[in-house]
Amino acid sequence: MYCTNCGQKLGDGHRFCAHCGTEAAANASPATPPSIPPQTIDPSLDWRSSMNVGEIVNHPDVRARIVRVTGATPQGMTAEQFFKYAEPVMAAAGAGGIPLGAIKDIALPMYARMGLKTDREMSQGFRNTFGETLAAVLCSLASRSQPLVDISEAGDGCILNTKMASSILSWEGNMIVTLERQSEGTLLKATITVPGQAFDWGRSKRVLQDLIDDVKRYRD
Repeated sequence: MYCTNCGQKLGDGHRFCAHCGTEAAANASPATPPSIPPQTIDPSLDWRSSMNVGEIVNHPDVRARIVRVTGATPQGMTAEQFFKYAEPVMAAAGAGGIPLGAIKDIALPMYARMGLKTDREMSQGFRNTFGETLAAVLCSLASRSQPLVDISEAGDGCILNTKMASSILSWEGNMIVTLERQSEGTLLKATITVPGQAFDWGRSKRVLQDLIDDVKRYRD
């Protein structure tokens, strides 16, 4: 068994990891996000014109849209899996972590400290309301098995923190999506950063373009 915090091998019968001190019981199984019921939102509420993130992400219509598209792309997760991990975020609670390989735990932080990283950014304006655009972004994440790590309101919009899954071309990356209400619609800006990696052979650019294309597909 290996420590889920630092990746070091655990000694037989040891209660704590000798490297980082994490309790062995915590390594018995991956942390599971707490089960938190969604907020009760009046179905008659006009989520399309709302600027309240909680009203939008928890509205029955938006959740139904997510269910319909979850797993639409290859290797997609089920709707139950998406809500399992997104529910704590939607309810303003924390989410659990996942174990990572020793190479990523050791090599990538070292390269990141050296300033090595990959950055990609893309933006697109939509003639849709903030609510419609946010719902479309959530549908994109669900359809492509991208976990929603955090979401917060920020003035006339919101900021979503998600992940770009690792692949043979790239390590896992941090993806930040910003939605800003404007007079003519909503401006979407998305950035992917892969710490400790200089090149990803175009994967970040493709993931960002997939997000833009998905929003065009899932918006009203």
